[in-house]
Amino acid sequence: MVISIPRMKLYHLASLAALTFITPAMMSAQEVAKLSFKETIKPILAEKCAHCHNQETLPDRVSFESAALAFVKTAAGQPIIVPGKPDESLMIIALESPRIHEKAMPMVGPRPNVDEIKLIRQWIAEGADWPKGPVGRIKPSYQAKE
Repeated sequence: MVISIPRMKLYHLASLAALTFITPAMMSAQEVAKLSFKETIKPILAEKCAHCHNQETLPDRVSFESAALAFVKTAAGQPIIVPGKPDESLMIIALESPRIHEKAMPMVGPRPNVDEIKLIRQWIAEGADWPKGPVGRIKPSYQAKE
């Protein structure tokens, strides 16, 4: 017995079948496209932020030495990094503020350039994945060379 399927329904079934296989592949491509903390974000934080934002230099302030130390709130209750929400992250507010603004960071030393700030913004928007363990630990650039 041969089942007859109208041509239009066959087209819709084929489209649905194609989407079933394409969607997981697209999601994998999006996951692969996420920024690498180790390769992209960690070097920026080590060079431009951690020289001040570490427990030795500023023991009572935010530290970028690890995720546990970076994902905190200020004394006023404002979160430093809000995964998925760069505009609510004090880190982005500080980096994008004009140098003369009281919240601008860094206060001294070279600032991340526009492209580096865009990468940090994108990383936060993507969920701010910060690995645990040695890969997620940051030493200030001056300590890393010792």
